[in-house]
Amino acid sequence: MVTTLQATIEGLGAYSVAEAARYARMPKATLNRWFFGTKAGEPMSRSRILDDHSKHISFTDFVEALAIRSLRADHGVPLQKIKEALRNAKEHYHIEHPFARKDHRTVLVGKDLHIFLKEDDHNPVGLTGKDMGQKSMKPCIEAYMKDLDYDANGYAVLYRAFTFRDQIIELNPKIRFGAPCLAGSGYSAETLWRAAVTEGSIEKAADLYEVPPAAVEAAYRYWNQDSANVSVTPSAFSGRDRFRQRGC
Repeated sequence: MVTTLQATIEGLGAYSVAEAARYARMPKATLNRWFFGTKAGEPMSRSRILDDHSKHISFTDFVEALAIRSLRADHGVPLQKIKEALRNAKEHYHIEHPFARKDHRTVLVGKDLHIFLKEDDHNPVGLTGKDMGQKSMKPCIEAYMKDLDYDANGYAVLYRAFTFRDQIIELNPKIRFGAPCLAGSGYSAETLWRAAVTEGSIEKAADLYEVPPAAVEAAYRYWNQDSANVSVTPSAFSGRDRFRQRGC
């Protein structure tokens, strides 16, 4: 466990519940319940950041939230089964944060969760269901997470959140405290989005920050996935810079 200040200094990422929920595209109340619990129940996975005065999660926690969201929304895995997998990974194999590890990849076989162990990286063992503790040879193993890079210790360290043409918006806890940024530039997606809104033109914003127009458009499209953001009407743009806020 670390404090918010330590997480920031050490490049572990430090997201408020609101920030993490926005970047993960999920309700704030849901993420808060997963990591901090409620009066009625314990959290599903405790945040690596422990502060008495605020609620923050690390980049590793954020990746875990992405995985849980994917398992729930894309594959219909019950929350209780995910909690069981987290508990069994820790109790039986001493593995923390199994959903954010490369060396202990967690995959979905049918509706049950399996994990790869270091001693056998070809055949995962069951974490839930009837295959609990048994190796699986099923060919239908499906990884639930994509677009992650890992460090030498096998932990996720970078998440590619959005791609438009050849421009990538990524989250790296060592850059701008983990905020979504344009890859290779250091500019946050929010900064380029605001520039497009203020300048009223993709190309003007691109000239201002000396990046390709596609980079600004990538940031604009990414940031506008959040319906709470201020929209820009098509009339604010001209020529080939004109596009709609959503569904473009």
